[in-house]
Amino acid sequence: MTLSLNGCQDVMINDRATQPSSSGQVEKETPAPQVSAEFRPVIAQLASEGLRLKEALGADLEAGTHHLAAIFQNTKKKEAFQEYEFRIIESDGRAAKTIYRRAEFFYSFDLDDAEANKLNGTDINGDGIKEIIVQSSSGGNCWSCNPTEIYQVKNHKAELIAAGPVQKIVDLNKDGVQELVITDARWEAYDDFSHASAPGAFIIYTWRNGKYVYASRDFPDYYKTEIERLRKEIEQAKADITADELSDESYTGLAVSLAITYAHAGDVERGLKELETLLNSNVKSPAQAKHRAEILEDFRKGESNAKLREMKPGDPMPLG
Repeated sequence: MTLSLNGCQDVMINDRATQPSSSGQVEKETPAPQVSAEFRPVIAQLASEGLRLKEALGADLEAGTHHLAAIFQNTKKKEAFQEYEFRIIESDGRAAKTIYRRAEFFYSFDLDDAEANKLNGTDINGDGIKEIIVQSSSGGNCWSCNPTEIYQVKNHKAELIAAGPVQKIVDLNKDGVQELVITDARWEAYDDFSHASAPGAFIIYTWRNGKYVYASRDFPDYYKTEIERLRKEIEQAKADITADELSDESYTGLAVSLAITYAHAGDVERGLKELETLLNSNVKSPAQAKHRAEILEDFRKGESNAKLREMKPGDPMPLG
């Protein structure tokens, strides 16, 4: 496949040059992508240093220069986290050099969101600057361990403008600016739920005044749909509840997720009220009743009550 992104140099890229497994590790080898002539000398030099080109994406990220976003496999790595390198290479037509590099367990431009793949190398937030979107992995098994990262180039320097467990990059209000729908990973380890039943919700960030900011309350239609989805799943989870202590884990996790979703929609009290109703219903054993009472106390007066309220409209996206 040839990508020619908005006036960039044509870059030959093999379809799915890397194919990550469910563990995030590459299983399939394919020939290295071919890059345009101005980048070949620097790619050859990096190859001599043990960096094998796996994926490449070309775009003009800043006026007067050409850029190649490239993912390499480090054949001479010393540590596991150095398995892959993500680089942004800049050319002024005479010489090319790396202006950004970072090593990690895994990188790929092949995002889970097919629509987001089409946006790579374009201006996704309407600020007149094109962005590079890359999937990374730190090697862990958690939502935040596999963040999607978004970069811009300004004054010949790469800048990370977004990072997190992005689920969708989508224009929710049809204004030409793509919002980031991100998993709220703060709850992933809550109360020792199994990973499959861990509570969570989605956060919406939008681009304002040169940064991504928390804007969930500005998208009520999105959260209306999310609330309807969660209610249906809660109804289905009722059928799994028996007297076994953990048989209600999915039901309880979904009930907590509903409360969190209401909080992002701007109605914390409604979420708490529905959580109380749900956790006081469909109880099949004293152990379940005790566990749910502890959760309710936490959400009424404990750390979780504070956590529901800690994110404020306009808060910038954390990047650390």
